[in-house]
Amino acid sequence: MIFDKNAVFSLWVKNSPTGLNYQCWKSWTDCGYRVELYTDDPGLFAEVPLSILQNLEIKLLPSFSSFQVSIDKENVLQFADLWRFIFLFERGGTWLDSDMMLKKRLPHDDIIISSEHTLKAGGRKSKFDRTPNIGLLRFPPHNPFIEECVRAMLPTTKQDLSSNVNNTSKMKKFIKEIRKPKWSHILESVADPQVFCPVPYPFAKELYTSNSKIDKTKYGLNFNYEDDTTIGLHLWENLLLNKYKVDLWEDANEQSLFNEWCRKKKPEAKHS
Repeated sequence: MIFDKNAVFSLWVKNSPTGLNYQCWKSWTDCGYRVELYTDDPGLFAEVPLSILQNLEIKLLPSFSSFQVSIDKENVLQFADLWRFIFLFERGGTWLDSDMMLKKRLPHDDIIISSEHTLKAGGRKSKFDRTPNIGLLRFPPHNPFIEECVRAMLPTTKQDLSSNVNNTSKMKKFIKEIRKPKWSHILESVADPQVFCPVPYPFAKELYTSNSKIDKTKYGLNFNYEDDTTIGLHLWENLLLNKYKVDLWEDANEQSLFNEWCRKKKPEAKHS
């Protein structure tokens, strides 16, 4: 199978996408990427504007041969976390979370891993300057690190499949795995936070607030780290919808960073 760096893929199951997802998918196609969206129900995309939908490849979930496992799609976040790693192992490619807006094309590296800022104050402050995350992952197929991640994440008991399991548990297993000394060469591929997650997650709500009304500092972090190295903007959709209850279109201020990015994004030409 060809390791195609001009294609990106993501997963969408259970719930209908939001306008935020539309904008992110559009940013991927605007940057010249072929976009594959995998789903168990193509009907979920019925409300996506035709101008965006016509540039997306909607595909049914594939069967995997290396790892025979029944994944609970009722627990969407756990399912998506494991599914992306199994797909990356079997087929390779570039995974993007559907709340990642691209400003420009990705580097041509074989391995890309996004990261986020760690808190510098408060009870959850960290000694690390960044935390690897799984919002953007690119790997060639059959990478041994990805194989180890899948084995660490595979459910082994009924408790692992329970919806009561913390939704970040697979993310924690990924972080634990990548920090093992044997994978130090993989850890070197983790991008600086400002490249894909310039706005720290404590400022998720502020992405949609007028810049003039924002407290610019929280937990020792600044609101906007965007600079010339910034390629993507992680929009923290899960926090917005489930913690802050933000209506992305009713509540988003015209002067917000979200709307600013939607307006100023200038796609680059597609590579051969």
